[in-house]
Amino acid sequence: MLRIEEVNKNNFKDIPASCRGCLYWQTTGVFDERMLKPEMEKKKLEWFNNVAKRFGSSMKIAYLDNAPVGFMQYAPPEFFPRTKEYAAGPLSEDAVFIACLYISQKDARGKGSGTVMLRDLLAELKKKECKAVETFARKSSQDNPSGPLRFYLKHGFKVEREKDDFPLVRLEL
Repeated sequence: MLRIEEVNKNNFKDIPASCRGCLYWQTTGVFDERMLKPEMEKKKLEWFNNVAKRFGSSMKIAYLDNAPVGFMQYAPPEFFPRTKEYAAGPLSEDAVFIACLYISQKDARGKGSGTVMLRDLLAELKKKECKAVETFARKSSQDNPSGPLRFYLKHGFKVEREKDDFPLVRLEL
């Protein structure tokens, strides 16, 4: 059974390694492997603490049989400056951005974990009385941290703008 927990100082280490130090959305300009190294974990934790003070929960881990298999990261657009660089942008100011909804264990993909994670996230955002949620979904591949386009369309999201391989999709809450 899938269990989803908000990230805190005790389980931060359970975030998949590829996500724990990734600052892709929190930065602008050139992004390279130096921004994925373990020393970036401290900056990710600082970002997490800053968002928590102003927005509340912004990251969750999904566990299957007590092993971490997925990760979600989300917050209002102001916390993700790179979103302004996307051709299908900009994000709407009234939406929460899904930066990552990622099943890290490939053998766990396609078995409903992403759906459970998304439903958990949407329920939380509705409780917070958020108006909408948006993300840049990928058309050509399933290997994308925010998730494939068909996944979001299946869950009621609508394409807002489509200018490249990463259309902006939105769901009204």
